[in-house]
Amino acid sequence: MKRRQFLKGALYGTGGVIVAFGGFGTLTKLGPKNAVAEAKESEKIVYSACEMCRNQCPIAVQVKNGKVVKVDGHPDDPAMGGSLCARGQAGPSLLYDPQRIKKPMIRTGARGEGKFKEVSWDEAYQYISDQLKKVIDKSGAESVALASRKGPHDLFFRTIGQGIGTPNIFSHEATCPMTRSVALDTTFGTEGISADYGNTKYLISLSRNWFEGIHVPQAKGVMKALNNGAKMVVLDPRFSVSASKGEWLPIKATTELAFVMAMANIMINENLFDKDFVAQYVEGFEQWAEAVKDKTPEWAAQETGLAREDIVRVTREFAAAKPHAILDFGWRTALTTNDFQLRRAILLVNMMIGNFEVAGGYFQNKGAGVLKKFPEQAGYASPLGGLKRPAFPKPTKPRIDNTGVKGTPGQLIPAYDGGVGQISISILTGQPYPIQAWLVHRFNPIITLGNSEQTIEALKKLDFILTCDVYMTDTAYYSDVVLPENTYLERYEQVYDMSGLTPKYVLRQPAVSSVYADTKPHWQIYKELGEKMGLSKFFPYQTIEEVLNQQLTPAGLTLDLMKEKGFWTPSGMKPFYVRATDPKASLPFIETQSKKIEFFSPEVEEATKEGIPVYVKHPQPEEGTFRFVQGKVAVHTNAGTANVPVLNELMSTNSLWINTVSAKKLGIKDGDDIIITSGKFEHKGKATVTEGIRPDTVFAYHGFGRISPELKRAFGKGINVNKLVSGQLGTVGNSVTSMDFVTLKKA
Repeated sequence: MKRRQFLKGALYGTGGVIVAFGGFGTLTKLGPKNAVAEAKESEKIVYSACEMCRNQCPIAVQVKNGKVVKVDGHPDDPAMGGSLCARGQAGPSLLYDPQRIKKPMIRTGARGEGKFKEVSWDEAYQYISDQLKKVIDKSGAESVALASRKGPHDLFFRTIGQGIGTPNIFSHEATCPMTRSVALDTTFGTEGISADYGNTKYLISLSRNWFEGIHVPQAKGVMKALNNGAKMVVLDPRFSVSASKGEWLPIKATTELAFVMAMANIMINENLFDKDFVAQYVEGFEQWAEAVKDKTPEWAAQETGLAREDIVRVTREFAAAKPHAILDFGWRTALTTNDFQLRRAILLVNMMIGNFEVAGGYFQNKGAGVLKKFPEQAGYASPLGGLKRPAFPKPTKPRIDNTGVKGTPGQLIPAYDGGVGQISISILTGQPYPIQAWLVHRFNPIITLGNSEQTIEALKKLDFILTCDVYMTDTAYYSDVVLPENTYLERYEQVYDMSGLTPKYVLRQPAVSSVYADTKPHWQIYKELGEKMGLSKFFPYQTIEEVLNQQLTPAGLTLDLMKEKGFWTPSGMKPFYVRATDPKASLPFIETQSKKIEFFSPEVEEATKEGIPVYVKHPQPEEGTFRFVQGKVAVHTNAGTANVPVLNELMSTNSLWINTVSAKKLGIKDGDDIIITSGKFEHKGKATVTEGIRPDTVFAYHGFGRISPELKRAFGKGINVNKLVSGQLGTVGNSVTSMDFVTLKKA
């Protein structure tokens, strides 16, 4: 069998990807030698930052005869150690893909018909400016919404929205980690908390899958811990790659909070928690103890489908490893309507074992602002500066999503992010007022938001849509104007703060000039568009170097220094755990109202009347119905990479996992064509029949089922998972839920 055929076969099965990629997902090298080792044969190595996902991993880019030939993880970054996932190594495949958008385009046919004409940049800018003026004159600036994937590009894209005075500017966070972020903020007063996976001795995952949803430093940390003898327990309805590396407990989807609350119940009743830590650092423990008093392991066993004995045993093992143990707080935390309370409860159980600011637990990221609170560490780093600009006009209307409104769940939504799932709803309902135009940067709502059909219906109703991307995405296909951004290997971006146990600043810089001459970097696109719209004063720079210097100078750094290595950390500083030597040390970065870790949160109480996590029983599948869940695959990033040539070659489609017993009842065999029904929508797909999933659950990887014909490799292949979910918004954070019920039949 050819290697390509083997890889494809492995990716569609339950655990074959482990074999295909050497044991831990896709962290092995795809080439014979890494980029730095080959440098003697090449022209140069450019140190930069990856953007094949949002993690901004430092990379070494090998350039030979003016062409990028290889990308590896940065050899001098301890978190990378030269490693890079398959997506990162596929950067050159994206860079030289002839299917990229090469020129600005304006729609000439009906929306969604796919008819466009190529135009000059000036014509595109003028058209955008004219159309937005019409919308604003008719309906006000608030009728324009902006949405983007969160990242260094935000400064320039958001300036357009801030300049016109719309309050409705959103990131993608509500589709991914927002409930975790809000849980951290309401518990610690800061979102900047990370897990020290590499030094942990006991790790519990609640469907977190480090070896498929790959964050390279975190995956390497988990690998290090396992190689050093740590135990990992994975609670997941599906036998994921991560589950194959530890003990798998096939929990019912949506019942994870029952397991977590039972852990707290056991730890209190058996006196397994750290009383000294709780007494010194925690506010509201008594309310938490009362909330879990009846959440017994027997009750949790009924809820979760797990054995009582397993719940008790895992809890005892976790507590015995304290404080070097982690109950993971998750990554994509937009799963159910009550996900926020799950993330809060996870944090509380972790704090019960005192695993904060010690090796192998959780820690506050040590950026320059945090170090200022510790005199002996303060001299190691200074904060980055910002772009100096005049004040923006103040919006005259509130946001459509209640962000910041006291006494409502919107009070807890980060103002920077908002609840992006509200945009389609406001377009269709006109509530609280109509949205008439949507500007989209490197974000694909049709594939990323729940209920794809609702999103398409909303797009058809708009007066104007602008998309800026590298491909003619599904959302771009429905747009009025499409602008071609160049790739991360062709442009500079703002310096990014990636501080962990030590401060760390990362620079993205071009490895080569633009492959397609009429593509541009986002910092230039939005400056030029802003000038056409009369917003020049908000873009007070001529070059990106000016912006970078305004960032770096206050930090005592230079652009030449950053370009030389691609990232900066202070020399001589060792990883810093505040309680490593003094278990009673002060934690001055806790910024809650009480200045303590708040088990009971007055802020959450004000917003939701549930200041302590409350268990919500979600409906379970009825006979003949399945709980549909989705997840990430190691060789793709959400909605972003299905058309990248080498990654599409590795995995061009997905399938629906169904348990062997369930499949037999339905007469479905492995590889059969099936019809999946969710509500009024049907979706065709193929079945993967496996023991590696609960009988009441089915699963598919995210990012497939693309509807833009211009994504020629990905078009029409596989299941669009978000066509199968309702897109119901979470109670807190407007998180876009990603589960639903489906029925199956053989096609």
